[in-house]
Amino acid sequence: MLVDSHTHLLMLDVPPEEAVREAAGAGVGVLVNIGTGVEDSREGARLASRMPNVYSAVGIHPHNAGEHSTSALETLAELASEPGVVALGEVGLDYYRDRWPREVQRALFEEVVSLADSLRMPIVIHSREAFDDTMDVLKAARGPVVLHCFEGGEREIREASERGYYLGLAGNVTYKNSETARHLHLIDPERLLVETDAPYLSPQPVRGRPNAPKNVIHTARFVAGRLGVSEEELAALTARNARDVFRLPLEL
Repeated sequence: MLVDSHTHLLMLDVPPEEAVREAAGAGVGVLVNIGTGVEDSREGARLASRMPNVYSAVGIHPHNAGEHSTSALETLAELASEPGVVALGEVGLDYYRDRWPREVQRALFEEVVSLADSLRMPIVIHSREAFDDTMDVLKAARGPVVLHCFEGGEREIREASERGYYLGLAGNVTYKNSETARHLHLIDPERLLVETDAPYLSPQPVRGRPNAPKNVIHTARFVAGRLGVSEEELAALTARNARDVFRLPLEL
């Protein structure tokens, strides 16, 4: 069984129920839906409470850093206690788009890291062209950290691994120019996750089309091939890792 450890069910062009059904048909048995703002985090928590094998994280994406307020953080804290909510995120820094001033992004990021620590929950991180500043903020994190859609080479992998962070590999690892793909052997197997980030970052075999949770099979197949393990071994490994970091009630 595969776990899509990072997907956006509310952003797909099909109803969440259909996407989950199609994923199950492809062997993707569990999905973690990721919040990007207060409202879709709220709806994601509702999804997780009513849909079997769907879990959610609640957070504010750096593109939505303007939502940062005491009230928004209080809402995230309340949602974190809902059934099926397993993490805070995504949150972090995005210096590629820079839709909000960097100090605004960082202030939000720091507060959500503090909230994750106080709630003893894992945190899911978005970091784009901001690795060093991201790692600086995360020095304050005491709980599990997932670097979603990980992009980086030897230095970044080694630094993240030294801290024990989980690395989520999305469809972009299958692209020809992926630096991460060239250094997959450096990733601690016990900290490896696969994800889609659907509807974004479709893996190479379906690139150019909107992504979907079912497509995590392509990323898993690519990673398994590069690591020299069977697809079944890779699926079991990454499912165990997802279970461990998100404390999912899975029997594996």
